[in-house]
Amino acid sequence: MAKQRKEPYIWVTWLTKLLAGESSCEWSAWYRAHHTDYDKLPIDFDLARWTIEHNELVNERREQLLDEGYSVYVEDENAFKRIGKTGIIVSGKPDILAIRDGVGIVEDCKTGRPRTSDQLQVLVYMLLLPVGNPRCANIGLSGRVVYRTSSVEIPASGLDEAFRARFVDLIHRVGGESPLPKTPAWSECRWCDIGPADCLYRVSEPPESIEAETDLF
Repeated sequence: MAKQRKEPYIWVTWLTKLLAGESSCEWSAWYRAHHTDYDKLPIDFDLARWTIEHNELVNERREQLLDEGYSVYVEDENAFKRIGKTGIIVSGKPDILAIRDGVGIVEDCKTGRPRTSDQLQVLVYMLLLPVGNPRCANIGLSGRVVYRTSSVEIPASGLDEAFRARFVDLIHRVGGESPLPKTPAWSECRWCDIGPADCLYRVSEPPESIEAETDLF
């Protein structure tokens, strides 16, 4: 049975698809931020295969960066929890932090197709990872999204006032007391683990394709 969290708790990846416009159901992020131990549904996702492929890519990048002379910190070594003045907690776990000669790179490894949310995820890591982290003291920090056959550089200039304002606004909305709007759609509900006991508007079947003839073309 779902339990109310004492303080709002937000995982970074619950936010980035909303920031990118790739997801529109703000309620699902709000519900997770305010509830725990809800009945989770299995989703159509091969977790075992993803874990193997992701770990292979992370380990490959770790070895490459070590060969380039970086000090490399991986996954759990980079886990963070930041508590805002509002009491809202934001947590994340960047795949890689690499440091050399006063320069740091935050990397996240992705095995799927490139998405804008991937870049925003790294930007959030660049914003929050250095807070209170002695490894990041007095270093210049940039980011990178690493795919199997390519990578995208994320410069520090991406942390501009517009991005910060959008991020803070979403944190306040997702961490706020008032429930956010639901936008049920098969394309999103199929990847959501919040079951119908907690979300009465969950869409459990794909929409039917409607065929009709037209004289337009």
